[in-house]
Amino acid sequence: MKNILYLVAFSLVLISLSSCKLFKSPTVTKIQDVKVISITPDKSTIKISFMVSNPNCYKLKLDQLNVELLNKDRYKVGTATLQKVVQIPKKSTMCLDFNVELETRPVVKMVSSIDQKVQFFITGKGHGKVLGIGKKFKFDEPYELDLKEQLKSIIPKFSTNGQSLFKITKTTVEKIGIGETELQVHFIILNPYGLTFNFKGFPAEIYISDKYAGTGNLKNQLKFNENIYSQDGVMVFKLNNLKTILGAVKGAVKGEIRYSVKGRVLIDALGMEINQPYSYQDALPVNILEMLLN
Repeated sequence: MKNILYLVAFSLVLISLSSCKLFKSPTVTKIQDVKVISITPDKSTIKISFMVSNPNCYKLKLDQLNVELLNKDRYKVGTATLQKVVQIPKKSTMCLDFNVELETRPVVKMVSSIDQKVQFFITGKGHGKVLGIGKKFKFDEPYELDLKEQLKSIIPKFSTNGQSLFKITKTTVEKIGIGETELQVHFIILNPYGLTFNFKGFPAEIYISDKYAGTGNLKNQLKFNENIYSQDGVMVFKLNNLKTILGAVKGAVKGEIRYSVKGRVLIDALGMEINQPYSYQDALPVNILEMLLN
């Protein structure tokens, strides 16, 4: 009886050792996709999708997987962890998605000014089981993420999370001539992302109470970098006095003289030349009509 028990025990040991040799580690075969889900001044979220292969003849239980995002100097900038056990059928591959949160400003520093791409490494360590036998595995893959479209949509819109980064501080009448008046719109631009760009122009038309009144542009270019959080700027408009009076009279009847500005922002940023439409509106000084008539 003892011999039979020893034989059974020995057989189980052999089966166990054989299973360990036959159990092949899961592998990450491909980085399927990397997408920017959101970008805010503080945090950005990137969705990483990659293919995990189970080369075994039995289903694989993937119970651990920790993912790290490294910059090109291999410093960690973001992490993600598998939240629940995943079962991968035998001899098959499954796509797994991870949302990685990272600080926005370090990511902005990683953007190439040549092609607006971010170079980084996606690394990870995991653990899987087949028939109760576990094995560890790891992966390390380089990847390039193109941020050109995201940057082109963020910079010229001057807004984030529904809040404007272009804020008008005051509108003043500077010079009144025989047929022309100079209007100045003072504003502040915020740079919470720490982007480096040159706001070089804003050719625009101004409408008073929906009536065309003149044209204008930036008084001076504004240059930003990661250390400049905000800057004050001025737009200078030359108004046709007659058209301004007509628009002001129409607005005065309604109790407020509103104006709108419609133009295109011209920006040099990270090797890109951005030319996008932008508009804003505000109210003229209440005494402008009296000033023009006098």
